[in-house]
Amino acid sequence: MLKKINRVTSKTEFLEIKNTGEMKATEFFSIIWMKKTENKAFGAIISKKISKKAVLRNQIRRRLFEAVRLNMGIFPEGFRGIFLVKKNILDKKEGEIEACLKKLNPPPAKAGPPSLDKEG
Repeated sequence: MLKKINRVTSKTEFLEIKNTGEMKATEFFSIIWMKKTENKAFGAIISKKISKKAVLRNQIRRRLFEAVRLNMGIFPEGFRGIFLVKKNILDKKEGEIEACLKKLNPPPAKAGPPSLDKEG
């Protein structure tokens, strides 16, 4: 599970990302994302259209967040994202979700200040 600091929890933040963010789609989910100056944070919207059973929806959320936690390094600092899950994710394993996540190619992180090392 993601740490609380890496989760989008408030309704206002969900709406802000949903209304002002950019969308990118993959085969198992779409992601609406935007950049802020704070920590990386993620949320998930898993509709009852995906499964009527809360157990299955929570299982999907746990698999998705575990894949994000293991691949946190591919997202730039300040990244805020909401996953909109598609129905074909139901029978997928964590490894398949992780592979799909790696194909996403989020925007590159901003370049930091130049190094102060003097090379000959």
